[in-house]
Amino acid sequence: MKDIVANRQKIALRKKLKVGSALLRENGILWTLYLVAYYAASSAADMAFRRMHERALKFGLPGMSSPTSNRTIWDRWNWEHGGNEWTLSEEWKDSFQRCVLHKYMPVGKNVLEIGPGAGRWTELLQPIAASLVGVDISEKCVELCREKFGRAGNTRFISTTGNTLSGVEDRSVDAIWSFDVFVHINTSEAAGYVWEFRRVLRPGGVGVVHHGKQPEIGGWRSDLTAEKFKALLEGQGLIVVEQFQSWEDNGKTMPVGRYEDFVTVFRN
Repeated sequence: MKDIVANRQKIALRKKLKVGSALLRENGILWTLYLVAYYAASSAADMAFRRMHERALKFGLPGMSSPTSNRTIWDRWNWEHGGNEWTLSEEWKDSFQRCVLHKYMPVGKNVLEIGPGAGRWTELLQPIAASLVGVDISEKCVELCREKFGRAGNTRFISTTGNTLSGVEDRSVDAIWSFDVFVHINTSEAAGYVWEFRRVLRPGGVGVVHHGKQPEIGGWRSDLTAEKFKALLEGQGLIVVEQFQSWEDNGKTMPVGRYEDFVTVFRN
């Protein structure tokens, strides 16, 4: 199992040398050289990641989270596993479905899903929705979802430019759902979506959106944070109900994601 780079400072250099000497005796020179190479390479990668983040903030760079980059990446992604490669475990997904999705997504109403991908969450939303519209920046994902859910009779999938909901009528949606999407959408594009939220949501409508905490944590997160997202929503007159990083399920604390992500729940 890989270590966490930040943990390495907890052992003084002199003690690290003693540990290294013991490892050399027990594992031999080749294994120890591989270990040294791993430490050097991972430390360099960690430093490069931080420098990328700092430069993006300083010069307002989009990084890997521009609409063009997102469209290119997800059009060429191997969707063989349906997006479930990002599921922490089956237990986690079952808990999230029971404790979050079913808590906020209404039954028998009109649902909008932003970024369905290959339908990882669509397969749970479609059976409970009166109608489901899926909007994705990737034409490939739109095609995959049409093939998988098109026969259901209550679904429609359309493509987006990356910050609009064109094709979705005013005040036609009772609930908005988006997971593993806004972690890759920068604040500037998120602002366009939030304006659209206010337009398409009916009064009393609910939104559940998963997003990152801060980009330097990892996972190629965008620059959108919980504070920024809350400000965007409130700026459009939407009410933030809660923002959480975990939930309780039968005495167990379940995390939103691997990178200290948030889920924000809001209403119109």
